[in-house]
Amino acid sequence: MLEGGGVSQWTSIERGIPGSRSATAPDRRLPRGRHDLPREFVARTQRDRLIDAMARTVAEKGYANTSLGDVCAAAGVSTRAYYQHFVDKETCFLAAFELGVELMQKSVATSYGQPGRWPERMRRGLGTLLHILAAEPAFAALAVVEVLAAGPRALACRRALLASYIDFFAAAPRRAGQPEVPQVAVEAIIAGIYGVIFDHVSTGRTAELPDRLPALTYVVLAPFIGPKAAATAAGLS
Repeated sequence: MLEGGGVSQWTSIERGIPGSRSATAPDRRLPRGRHDLPREFVARTQRDRLIDAMARTVAEKGYANTSLGDVCAAAGVSTRAYYQHFVDKETCFLAAFELGVELMQKSVATSYGQPGRWPERMRRGLGTLLHILAAEPAFAALAVVEVLAAGPRALACRRALLASYIDFFAAAPRRAGQPEVPQVAVEAIIAGIYGVIFDHVSTGRTAELPDRLPALTYVVLAPFIGPKAAATAAGLS
């Protein structure tokens, strides 16, 4: 979905995706000792660094093998300061997941919302999703793979994310003389797309996701507009 205007939308949010920046980059360091920086600024900077550190550390070590100390070390933040923002590892993980998903979904929705026929809009939206994940492998690992290991609350967030994609099918056309595509089929399409994404991210092939846009677009469109029209809209014919 970076086609047809998606690049500028993605550029506008790229610095906010968890894991997109090193938590200890020089421009993010706070001065040592006494300083006149507002307390709110210091707190916000520490929290942002912890979220980035969580994404990068979990992507490297996996959620189960990531300790609170690992995250603090990667963020350059003390354990005491950590507990001023998060009660445990899970809450920091969820904060990273929720922030990244919010930014990602805004970009996907913007791409989908541009004028055009439904198949074109779906291709744009899906393309944006694939490009964001490919550009942000740390967040992709956190949100697609490690979320499965982060406990019931994380699984609930994942289910809510997948369910939100059903809304994009509300404007799907209905072919004359053909039965309406049932919602369970839509859920299966979404689950199938997620499965392909999971396979790529979990095997270190996140960067290849944009290459799957034509085939995945076909999977999304075929039940609604038919195989021939779907192949054309997906760029496969």
